[in-house]
Amino acid sequence: MTAPIMGQELAFPEIEYEQRLHAVQKELSQQNLAAGILFDPENIYWLTGFQTIGYFTFQCLLVLKDSKPILLSRQVNSFLAAVTPTLSQFVGIEDHKSPIRVLIDLINHHYDPSDVLGLETKAWYLTVHDYLELKSTCGLELSEWNGYIDEFRKIKDPSQINRMRSAARSAEAGLAAALDAVKIGATENDLAAAMHSASIAAGSEYLGHPPLVVSGERTALCFSMWKRRELREGDVILLESAGCVDRYHAMIARSAILGEATEKQRNMAETIIAVLEKAIESIKPGVTSAEVDMKCREITESSGVDGEFAHRTGYAIGIGFPPNWSEGKFLSLRANDPTVLEPGMTFHCVPTLFGEQFGMCFSESVLVTDSGCEVLTEFPRKLFEIDI
Repeated sequence: MTAPIMGQELAFPEIEYEQRLHAVQKELSQQNLAAGILFDPENIYWLTGFQTIGYFTFQCLLVLKDSKPILLSRQVNSFLAAVTPTLSQFVGIEDHKSPIRVLIDLINHHYDPSDVLGLETKAWYLTVHDYLELKSTCGLELSEWNGYIDEFRKIKDPSQINRMRSAARSAEAGLAAALDAVKIGATENDLAAAMHSASIAAGSEYLGHPPLVVSGERTALCFSMWKRRELREGDVILLESAGCVDRYHAMIARSAILGEATEKQRNMAETIIAVLEKAIESIKPGVTSAEVDMKCREITESSGVDGEFAHRTGYAIGIGFPPNWSEGKFLSLRANDPTVLEPGMTFHCVPTLFGEQFGMCFSESVLVTDSGCEVLTEFPRKLFEIDI
């Protein structure tokens, strides 16, 4: 057995990260910032390739203007940092020390009181407590520095898209296994176990958040999850599977009936599938997010189907760490959004209707191409009626 090799954890060639860093450093210079501090593990990963499941404790990246970034994180993350060549330095936080005090010492070592630092204040992982302590004890001016890496992440290059294609194959494998497990007396847990097992066996890493497996009347409850419920004849079964390769995700959802579907169930399924296909037809360079969303809502509003279309038509996908597998915090298909779609954007189109007795979802992961929309996921697009 050999020792870990420098660079083995990087998803892409080191030169790719160098190019990303140079682009971000140019942004820092244009804003007259001495450095930037990132807290979002997705942005840290995009810029350096560094990842750890230990981001639930304090962690940040000091992005320098003239050299590779410095990672400040809990000491146990030093082992992964040691094989990450995109970092110039790792500063470990021992468990008995104040993370903000360690960060302040690092800042004071590198910068003068007259310098201005950019601070990523919209990251979920910068707590109010830590922000207030940092602001009150840091002798430098702190300027909000948000959204700049988001702009780079919106457009996926071919190597990133290839990861998402592989993730789509894992998602499809999980969906197929869950459908195969549907039978009278099986539990939601049986389906979830089959989905997880198949997607992981097909190459998926851990997901940004759990897939959805829910049945019966619980399908009317958005974001309910599997909970040992036994499947019964006539149940609606909502399945949303996902795959993750090098932290890049793809998702797909289908609905099924255990037995023969009722007219009401078929009508809802047909309406949602029509919305999904309208989204795929509408997505192309030059149209806006709001235009896609409006065309989709026109279908549900005129359908007369009992069910609430309670959320956006889709959200951006790509890098994801728990608790979220989407990039929807900076790019979505939604009402009143003037964002113009561009080639290389990727979305999970996820129209869903929630009625009083049940809910359904049919979804695809898609790519905006030079001329239109490519569906990355491949699976029969229909309501599955499972023989008893």
